[in-house]
Amino acid sequence: MSNLASLTAQRDGLLKKIRAIEAACEGIENENNAKRVQELNLEQSQYSAQRQEIAAKLAVVDGKLAAINAGIMELGGTGVEKILEAIKNQRWYFIKNKPKILFDKNTGLLWANLNTFNYHDKDGGYYKSYEYLDNIINNYSFGVDGFRVPTCYELWQAVEDTTIPFHRDSDNQWRLLGNGYWACEYNGCIRAKNLGYSGATSHIEDYSVALFPCSDHLIKNSDYQEKVKPGNPVYTEKERLKFTLDLFTQNELVPIFNDEAITELYKKLYFEKPQLLEQLQELENQIKQLQTVTLLSSDFDYTALLAKYDIKAIDASLIRYYQAVQQWCRELMEKVDYYEEQKASVIKDFNLISLKLSKKYEANSNLTEAENSLLCDRQHFFQKNFSLGMNSVKTKLLAVKKQADALEYRIDEIDEGENSLRELAELEQEKRASFAFLAENTAKIIKNALRKIEYFEANHTFVMNAINIWENWTEGYRVFKTTYKEDMKHDCEDDGIEEEIWSAWYQDWQQLRYAIELKMQPIIERGLRGSMPTNKEVKTSVPEQLIHILDDYKKQIDKFYKEERKGIYQKFAFQVGGDLQEKFETESSLYKFVAMLQSELQDIIFNCKNAEDRVWILNWANSLLDIQIDEVLKFVANNDLQKISHTILDEFAALKQKNYDIYLADAKAYSEEKARREKAYNSLIFKMRKDLAK
Repeated sequence: MSNLASLTAQRDGLLKKIRAIEAACEGIENENNAKRVQELNLEQSQYSAQRQEIAAKLAVVDGKLAAINAGIMELGGTGVEKILEAIKNQRWYFIKNKPKILFDKNTGLLWANLNTFNYHDKDGGYYKSYEYLDNIINNYSFGVDGFRVPTCYELWQAVEDTTIPFHRDSDNQWRLLGNGYWACEYNGCIRAKNLGYSGATSHIEDYSVALFPCSDHLIKNSDYQEKVKPGNPVYTEKERLKFTLDLFTQNELVPIFNDEAITELYKKLYFEKPQLLEQLQELENQIKQLQTVTLLSSDFDYTALLAKYDIKAIDASLIRYYQAVQQWCRELMEKVDYYEEQKASVIKDFNLISLKLSKKYEANSNLTEAENSLLCDRQHFFQKNFSLGMNSVKTKLLAVKKQADALEYRIDEIDEGENSLRELAELEQEKRASFAFLAENTAKIIKNALRKIEYFEANHTFVMNAINIWENWTEGYRVFKTTYKEDMKHDCEDDGIEEEIWSAWYQDWQQLRYAIELKMQPIIERGLRGSMPTNKEVKTSVPEQLIHILDDYKKQIDKFYKEERKGIYQKFAFQVGGDLQEKFETESSLYKFVAMLQSELQDIIFNCKNAEDRVWILNWANSLLDIQIDEVLKFVANNDLQKISHTILDEFAALKQKNYDIYLADAKAYSEEKARREKAYNSLIFKMRKDLAK
């Protein structure tokens, strides 16, 4: 058991004893009990001091951990790509931590570093006897096993393109360090290969030789050579390069690249970083042993922290009160700091959102009061639900601690004065929250903040999409009220259409757009309340699907008023009663978009697993589905169209009594009812227009 755990167990035992005394006897007012409580409090304070000492050690460990994390964060994510590119452009590698060898990327063979290996005899000439070559190799420490005389094929493959570091640029042939004859294995015997001639088996002679040992230790019993061949159709170029990189890393080799920066990058990624991670794991294990309280969460039990405080004694003493508040705030701040460190990336994203939402809404003169109010309320909604900085939590905690500090300062000031008894009595009588209530409230502040962060973390994509939707829709409505309006004005004026007419069109357009805008926020609100399970797996959530089809509907409405509305007017402009026919054709055209919206809604509704979600979607959409029916009825009423029979009007009004919810259990019945209503709408519009033509 760790020191901290042992101390915690002893502390809990003391608290249990204290509670037993208070429960069995009269309380601390009892003289014997009071004395025993004092003894236990003294003992507890001693353990608390030891705990603070361990906490100080923990702070040092945390500091080291932060430094290691910072070092790891500095390593670029594109480092591997840079290393693979360097491997692509380089065949031969000296090895930093194995200086006596040379690595050939093409074959995976290791060769002796001829800068350090005694490849010739002691007099600087050729070895005259082959029988000593194995002894020379075996008595030399390469740092890697398996070195031997190469075969004639291995030797020739190493030197034939003259890129090997030991080839001299001035050599016209394939000599190594000016030597032409080198030992190789041919038909089971050691022979001399004359590098003055091309070909692996040409000019194999019995001659004194230089020695260039190699080893297949890294690739033994593997198909490395086959995998890295440029013509291998199974692997991509990147995969072939990765085989070489794996060979380095798996054998803990530090290759020296032609570019020093790549060598350093390799060391950082494959040597320094693993070492840092080992240290990180070691420190985390230490922290785990010392830190008994888990990471904060929205359901953390603050009463576990409160258990070590003697609440009755704290509330009875002003000095104990401010000291306890100070200590409580410090403990919570430590936990918040640790939480911030662990959730740094999530909180960073949250803070970026907060920055977007922090700007105060400014009313736009092109918008009506209701429209400005809608956009303002929408921004406040997003600020409340998506804006959060842990700094605001810290500020609230520090504000509480500051009040405790002020209380301590006031007592110190009173102690310096001549009326301390009276002033202390007055100070003691001032009202202040009980310590238990204060602790509960500060815990609530933290839990509310953490609840948002946890939701954000679990629903990151939805939250980010919601913020983009808010930005795009807000800006889109401003464009609608300025650019789109001006475009309609100029387009109509070019065709001689009076302002009174196009303004009425824009008013109808605005009414539809405003109705659509009202539907966006409720979707986000529903999304924040929790998921809407589906029968079939979908790539995007149900709320996001609803936003998408609502946006499509909005675009269809915009396209109609920008490209088609004027044409309908021109079609009926010179007919008797053309204004009435024009209105009915317009509403009929707009109803097609409503029908398309409802068809898309149907797919979403019947993929929802829960009946309440289906009902919610239908209730959410109802006013949009009725909007064209309402518009026609209002138009008829305002224009007192006596030619249209009351029977037709009654039937048309009855379309609003859809009661789609009774079909929500059966997709086929719902679809049939929707088709019947759509057919009835078109039929009744036709009858109205027919009556008007009489």
